[in-house]
Amino acid sequence: MLPVFGALSVFAGAVASHAIICRLPVGLNIVFRFVIAGGVLGLFWTGWLYGNFGLAPQFWAGVLVYGLCCELYVFLFTLAMSSISANLLVSLSRRAMTAAEIEQLYDSRAMVASRIDRLVAVGLFDETAAGLTLTAKGVRTVRTFGRLRAFFRHPPPVDLG
Repeated sequence: MLPVFGALSVFAGAVASHAIICRLPVGLNIVFRFVIAGGVLGLFWTGWLYGNFGLAPQFWAGVLVYGLCCELYVFLFTLAMSSISANLLVSLSRRAMTAAEIEQLYDSRAMVASRIDRLVAVGLFDETAAGLTLTAKGVRTVRTFGRLRAFFRHPPPVDLG
């Protein structure tokens, strides 16, 4: 049971570290900030487990529980970042809004513009007078998605052009 409760404790430390890192003026996105916090603690946790259990089932239980917790955490906060309902709740917590303001906030054009702004901010697109172009980072991301799609045998995306 120690590996499971230990994994939960180390995960709680990773979440607390993430909260601290998010308050620092660092130019990293929120996911990468957690990868740093969770990765460093995860390495120490893995080393401790290996030193105490070797490759016994306790080692694997501790590593897998920690990894599952981290993956679930990243999934939940990235889901919340892109969730219309979560963003609406945050907006309403700041001030009262009329139905017209909410409709304007979630107009499909505004939502697409917001998505594009996020993709530009993380360095996947460049916005020029000629339009949007993929950056080198965007090209690598598309290639990675293509490889993953092929590996998992997903159909190619529909060509909109």
